[in-house]
Amino acid sequence: MNPSQGGWVIFLTMLAAMLLMVVHLPQDWPGWLGWFRPNWLLLVLFFWVVEVPHRVGLITMWLTGFFVDVLLADPLGTNGLILAGVTYLAWRFFERLRMYSVLQQCVVLYVLIASAEILRFLVRGLESDVEWNAGLFLIPMISMALWPVVYLLLLRLRTGLRVE
Repeated sequence: MNPSQGGWVIFLTMLAAMLLMVVHLPQDWPGWLGWFRPNWLLLVLFFWVVEVPHRVGLITMWLTGFFVDVLLADPLGTNGLILAGVTYLAWRFFERLRMYSVLQQCVVLYVLIASAEILRFLVRGLESDVEWNAGLFLIPMISMALWPVVYLLLLRLRTGLRVE
């Protein structure tokens, strides 16, 4: 990412998304409210890959995935595989995804995030005994519902700061 052409904006939005992933709810709130947390990183990643695919690379996302593994205490490589896979799929179809309406992109995001959550659940299940919960389906639904807002905010940021 070249900082002179807005690479710092991409970096800062990805960093903000990672920070939003690790923010915890207050201790006196019910634990099940955590299931309503969207996958911020995949939303931001999807936006940047579709809008400026030449600026986001597979190796960068693979390495970012290792940082996310450390942040979320996941087995190493889990999020690297997820982020690289989403990056590859978005790269492969970015011209088609750009032509989709925001609602059609919501459906694509639901499938990608649901697949990512199921893969993360399976890997965590291999490592330790993890209970099935509604988060597998609520996280993609909440992410899908927030996509139009995230898309508009990042699009305004991209055009305002001229990220090319």
